[in-house]
Amino acid sequence: MRRRVKPRFWGFMIGITLIVFLASFAVMRIRYGYGAQRLAQAISERDALAAEADALGDQLEYAQTDEYVIRVARDELNMIMPGEIRYVNGTR
Repeated sequence: MRRRVKPRFWGFMIGITLIVFLASFAVMRIRYGYGAQRLAQAISERDALAAEADALGDQLEYAQTDEYVIRVARDELNMIMPGEIRYVNGTR
């Protein structure tokens, strides 16, 4: 003897299926939002690191010039060029 499936059963099965699909859709939307947030954070960090690398490159370029060597020699090592006269201020 074969049992008949009532329409109420099919309605229940469709309802459960919809709930499962909606729950999985909600989870995927949350994961997508989290992933998009992490991507935006990584892009901003990459841009900051690129700007820092550019600044360091400019600083390295400047450090290889004669102007930089002269400035460091005068300011940090208290050296003077040949033929110059050093004046000492008493307030220093």
